[in-house]
Amino acid sequence: MLRMIRVISCSALLLLLCSLVQAQSDPAPASQPSPDPGWEVSVAPYFFLPSLDGTVGLVGETAEVNARFRDLFRNLDFAIMGQVEARKGNWSILGDGMYMSLSGKRVTPNPLFGDIDVEVKETILEPSVAYRVLKTEKGSLDVLGGFRFWHVKTHLTFQPRIRPLVDVEASRNWADPIVGARGTVKLSPRVFVLGRFDIGGFGAESDFTGQVFGGAGFQVKPRVALIGGYRYLRVDYSKDGFIFKTAMSGIMLGAKFKL
Repeated sequence: MLRMIRVISCSALLLLLCSLVQAQSDPAPASQPSPDPGWEVSVAPYFFLPSLDGTVGLVGETAEVNARFRDLFRNLDFAIMGQVEARKGNWSILGDGMYMSLSGKRVTPNPLFGDIDVEVKETILEPSVAYRVLKTEKGSLDVLGGFRFWHVKTHLTFQPRIRPLVDVEASRNWADPIVGARGTVKLSPRVFVLGRFDIGGFGAESDFTGQVFGGAGFQVKPRVALIGGYRYLRVDYSKDGFIFKTAMSGIMLGAKFKL
């Protein structure tokens, strides 16, 4: 799985670089330098519709989580998500925040217990800084670095069968360094494609975390754009009996507003 993420990320970045380099080689009319525009701020509320797969565990008890997209609205208790960006020249300060509360019940194959009630609440914050390394009339490419902060609260209830009822709950906070890139290519004055990937963790806290996003956008107005695409976010964290090895993947829909 990790190898597949790296292959997809490298392929997407290579295609983006080829498109931008080709565009940069095309001659463009000379233009007068423009004055410093100052800071440009944009906000982008979005809705992530993921499936959640993986393993969660507490104090020696583990459960496999398999919340499919078709079960999302049955399992999703609450969610709020959004991005903010402040840009000046080639530099950008980025922020991404997401909170999700999922709960559900599944039948465990373990003969010692009955059903397992699983409740997962996770908050993810991604502060980062990006630098624009390539810009043409057709698009742009940024490299970025930052952190992915996690706050995860897990509640597992193992219904009794042979063993008695087991009810465990714990929360954990950690931060993973991340590095990556993002880019945009214009297909027409209003239509564009965009992508982003990052990898991190490196054993500092998580063994691995990674993200891939690819999508398309439509410029409704000069300061308003609609964006949709597919997002994959993975983390492999295991420390002191707390296990959270999950992958979220699904459709992401949102809008971007320049203030």
